[in-house]
Amino acid sequence: MKIIFTFCFLLTLSINTNGQTDSTLKYTFNEENVVASAIDGVWKSKKSGLKITFKKDTTVLAIIPKKHYDFLNNKVIYHAGYMTIENQGGKKINTLFVLTEHHGNPYLIYYKDSRGIPYGNPDSLILFTVTGEEKKDDKLFLWGDRNYEPFVEYMRIE
Repeated sequence: MKIIFTFCFLLTLSINTNGQTDSTLKYTFNEENVVASAIDGVWKSKKSGLKITFKKDTTVLAIIPKKHYDFLNNKVIYHAGYMTIENQGGKKINTLFVLTEHHGNPYLIYYKDSRGIPYGNPDSLILFTVTGEEKKDDKLFLWGDRNYEPFVEYMRIE
């Protein structure tokens, strides 16, 4: 009985150290995570001209409203920071993001203002990156969080 209790206790500890808690979100650095390692920078869609900039800043984890922690409780956060979306007319939307995984896919959750509530409206995208021989040849593919939605290709610009 004592052995089973000890095993269950240790298993619980290992589960809790990899996930989030109800009071804080935790960033987990992993240099082998290809998307997290390559996403920072400025990306532009050839098709729409839309520009997206990702900038790492793990302090955003303290800004995300606690009501959104439920979804993140059993997730590993591989990257976090600020995302700026700019259309061809120069209109910008600044938001925060976290990079995790969902059903085995790299999953970006970004938090927009909603009805006067900062970061009150989460939205999400599935994404992946392709690393070129040179940094200027890198590509980013974004699409909605459903398999049937079309993807959009972005090229790195600096």
